[in-house]
Amino acid sequence: MLVDCIDKLGCTMAFCILGMSMRSTFSIVVVWLLVAAGIYGGFNVFLAHQYNPNTRTFLAGQGQELILQRSRDGHFRLNGSINGQPVVLLIDTGATTVTVGAALAERLQLKVGQPFISQTANGEVEGYQSRLDQLLFGPFEFKALTVGVVPQLGDEVLLGMNVIKRFDISLKSGQMILKMNH
Repeated sequence: MLVDCIDKLGCTMAFCILGMSMRSTFSIVVVWLLVAAGIYGGFNVFLAHQYNPNTRTFLAGQGQELILQRSRDGHFRLNGSINGQPVVLLIDTGATTVTVGAALAERLQLKVGQPFISQTANGEVEGYQSRLDQLLFGPFEFKALTVGVVPQLGDEVLLGMNVIKRFDISLKSGQMILKMNH
Protein backbone atom coordinates (compact mmCIF):
# COMPACT_ATOMS: atom_id res chain seq x y z
CA MET A 1 0.00 0.00 0.00
CA LEU A 2 2.83 2.43 0.82
CA VAL A 3 4.48 1.79 -2.56
CA ASP A 4 1.22 2.66 -4.30
CA CYS A 5 1.01 5.86 -2.29
CA ILE A 6 4.49 6.98 -3.27
CA ASP A 7 3.39 7.03 -6.90
CA LYS A 8 0.54 9.42 -6.18
CA LEU A 9 0.94 13.20 -6.12
CA GLY A 10 1.22 15.68 -3.23
CA CYS A 11 -1.75 15.63 -0.89
CA THR A 12 -3.13 12.38 -2.28
CA MET A 13 -0.10 10.60 -0.80
CA ALA A 14 -0.87 11.99 2.66
CA PHE A 15 -4.51 10.93 2.41
CA CYS A 16 -3.50 7.42 1.37
CA ILE A 17 -0.94 7.08 4.17
CA LEU A 18 -3.48 8.23 6.73
CA GLY A 19 -5.97 5.79 5.29
CA MET A 20 -8.64 8.47 4.83
CA SER A 21 -10.82 9.17 1.89
CA MET A 22 -10.64 12.57 0.23
CA ARG A 23 -14.22 13.32 1.36
CA SER A 24 -13.61 12.65 5.07
CA THR A 25 -10.36 14.64 4.99
CA PHE A 26 -12.17 17.55 3.33
CA SER A 27 -14.84 17.43 6.05
CA ILE A 28 -12.21 17.58 8.78
CA VAL A 29 -10.48 20.54 7.09
CA VAL A 30 -13.81 22.39 6.78
CA VAL A 31 -14.60 21.80 10.47
CA TRP A 32 -11.18 23.14 11.52
CA LEU A 33 -11.57 26.18 9.26
CA LEU A 34 -14.95 26.90 10.85
CA VAL A 35 -13.44 26.54 14.34
CA ALA A 36 -10.61 28.93 13.39
CA ALA A 37 -13.09 31.44 11.92
CA GLY A 38 -15.18 31.28 15.11
CA ILE A 39 -12.13 31.91 17.30
CA TYR A 40 -11.02 34.79 15.05
CA GLY A 41 -14.50 36.36 15.09
CA GLY A 42 -14.87 35.95 18.84
CA PHE A 43 -11.47 37.53 19.45
CA ASN A 44 -12.38 40.51 17.25
CA VAL A 45 -15.60 41.02 19.22
CA PHE A 46 -13.57 40.82 22.46
CA LEU A 47 -11.08 43.43 21.20
CA ALA A 48 -13.87 45.75 20.03
CA HIS A 49 -15.47 45.52 23.48
CA GLN A 50 -12.13 46.32 25.13
CA TYR A 51 -11.83 49.42 22.90
CA ASN A 52 -15.40 50.63 23.48
CA PRO A 53 -17.20 48.77 26.28
CA ASN A 54 -20.13 51.19 25.97
CA THR A 55 -21.73 49.97 22.77
CA ARG A 56 -24.89 49.66 24.85
CA THR A 57 -25.15 52.48 27.34
CA PHE A 58 -26.74 52.01 30.74
CA LEU A 59 -29.25 54.63 31.81
CA ALA A 60 -30.23 55.35 35.39
CA GLY A 61 -32.35 57.89 37.22
CA GLN A 62 -35.30 58.01 34.77
CA GLY A 63 -32.89 58.22 31.83
CA GLN A 64 -31.17 61.37 33.10
CA GLU A 65 -27.89 59.61 33.95
CA LEU A 66 -25.56 57.80 31.63
CA ILE A 67 -23.18 55.24 33.16
CA LEU A 68 -20.03 54.47 31.15
CA GLN A 69 -17.39 51.79 31.67
CA ARG A 70 -13.72 52.73 31.33
CA SER A 71 -12.06 51.07 28.34
CA ARG A 72 -8.91 49.00 28.71
CA ASP A 73 -6.72 51.97 27.71
CA GLY A 74 -8.25 54.12 30.48
CA HIS A 75 -10.49 56.29 28.28
CA PHE A 76 -14.25 56.57 28.19
CA ARG A 77 -15.83 55.99 24.78
CA LEU A 78 -19.43 55.62 23.71
CA ASN A 79 -21.47 55.38 20.56
CA GLY A 80 -23.37 58.41 19.37
CA SER A 81 -24.41 60.14 16.20
CA ILE A 82 -23.72 63.40 14.43
CA ASN A 83 -26.43 64.64 12.10
CA GLY A 84 -27.86 61.11 12.12
CA GLN A 85 -24.57 59.38 11.22
CA PRO A 86 -23.07 56.92 13.76
CA VAL A 87 -19.79 57.92 15.43
CA VAL A 88 -17.63 56.87 18.38
CA LEU A 89 -17.21 59.62 20.98
CA LEU A 90 -14.15 59.88 23.24
CA ILE A 91 -14.71 61.96 26.37
CA ASP A 92 -11.85 64.48 26.45
CA THR A 93 -11.84 67.05 29.24
CA GLY A 94 -8.74 68.60 27.65
CA ALA A 95 -10.62 69.55 24.49
CA THR A 96 -12.32 72.94 24.58
CA THR A 97 -14.94 71.95 22.01
CA VAL A 98 -16.24 68.85 20.32
CA THR A 99 -13.53 68.06 17.77
CA VAL A 100 -13.84 66.06 14.56
CA GLY A 101 -11.13 64.80 12.20
CA ALA A 102 -11.08 66.35 8.72
CA ALA A 103 -11.79 63.06 6.91
CA LEU A 104 -14.78 62.34 9.15
CA ALA A 105 -16.00 65.95 8.78
CA GLU A 106 -15.94 65.50 5.01
CA ARG A 107 -17.96 62.25 5.26
CA LEU A 108 -20.43 64.04 7.56
CA GLN A 109 -20.55 66.92 5.03
CA LEU A 110 -19.68 69.55 7.63
CA LYS A 111 -19.18 73.02 6.18
CA VAL A 112 -15.82 74.77 6.41
CA GLY A 113 -15.99 77.79 8.68
CA GLN A 114 -13.58 80.18 10.38
CA PRO A 115 -9.95 78.93 10.49
CA PHE A 116 -8.19 78.66 13.85
CA ILE A 117 -4.96 77.54 15.48
CA SER A 118 -5.30 75.37 18.56
CA GLN A 119 -2.73 74.49 21.20
CA THR A 120 -2.84 70.74 21.89
CA ALA A 121 -0.74 68.34 23.94
CA ASN A 122 1.13 67.61 20.69
CA GLY A 123 1.71 71.27 19.80
CA GLU A 124 -0.12 73.72 17.57
CA VAL A 125 -2.60 72.46 15.02
CA GLU A 126 -4.50 74.36 12.33
CA GLY A 127 -8.16 73.66 11.81
CA TYR A 128 -11.48 75.28 11.13
CA GLN A 129 -14.78 75.73 12.88
CA SER A 130 -17.96 74.07 11.72
CA ARG A 131 -21.44 73.53 13.05
CA LEU A 132 -23.37 70.36 13.85
CA ASP A 133 -27.12 70.30 13.46
CA GLN A 134 -27.39 67.48 16.01
CA LEU A 135 -25.18 65.50 18.40
CA LEU A 136 -26.90 62.56 20.06
CA PHE A 137 -25.64 60.05 22.63
CA GLY A 138 -27.56 58.03 25.19
CA PRO A 139 -30.69 60.02 26.05
CA PHE A 140 -28.98 63.35 25.42
CA GLU A 141 -29.37 65.55 22.36
CA PHE A 142 -27.53 68.77 21.53
CA LYS A 143 -28.43 71.02 18.63
CA ALA A 144 -26.54 73.71 16.71
CA LEU A 145 -23.12 72.96 18.24
CA THR A 146 -19.95 74.71 17.17
CA VAL A 147 -17.18 72.15 16.62
CA GLY A 148 -13.54 72.17 15.67
CA VAL A 149 -12.29 70.24 12.66
CA VAL A 150 -8.62 69.23 12.62
CA PRO A 151 -6.52 67.01 10.35
CA GLN A 152 -5.31 63.55 11.37
CA LEU A 153 -7.74 62.90 14.21
CA GLY A 154 -9.15 59.71 12.75
CA ASP A 155 -12.70 58.51 13.17
CA GLU A 156 -13.13 59.21 16.89
CA VAL A 157 -14.91 62.40 17.84
CA LEU A 158 -13.51 64.19 20.89
CA LEU A 159 -16.38 65.14 23.18
CA GLY A 160 -15.07 68.46 24.49
CA MET A 161 -15.93 70.82 27.31
CA ASN A 162 -18.60 72.73 25.37
CA VAL A 163 -20.73 69.60 25.93
CA ILE A 164 -19.12 68.04 29.02
CA LYS A 165 -19.65 71.21 31.12
CA ARG A 166 -23.40 70.58 30.88
CA PHE A 167 -23.06 67.47 33.05
CA ASP A 168 -22.27 66.65 36.66
CA ILE A 169 -19.61 63.97 36.37
CA SER A 170 -18.58 61.42 38.96
CA LEU A 171 -15.99 58.66 38.70
CA LYS A 172 -16.30 55.48 40.72
CA SER A 173 -14.88 51.97 40.30
CA GLY A 174 -13.97 52.31 36.63
CA GLN A 175 -17.24 53.99 35.78
CA MET A 176 -18.10 57.53 34.73
CA ILE A 177 -21.58 58.75 35.59
CA LEU A 178 -22.87 61.66 33.52
CA LYS A 179 -25.87 63.47 34.97
CA MET A 180 -27.36 66.43 33.11
CA ASN A 181 -27.12 69.80 34.91
CA HIS A 182 -30.42 71.59 35.31
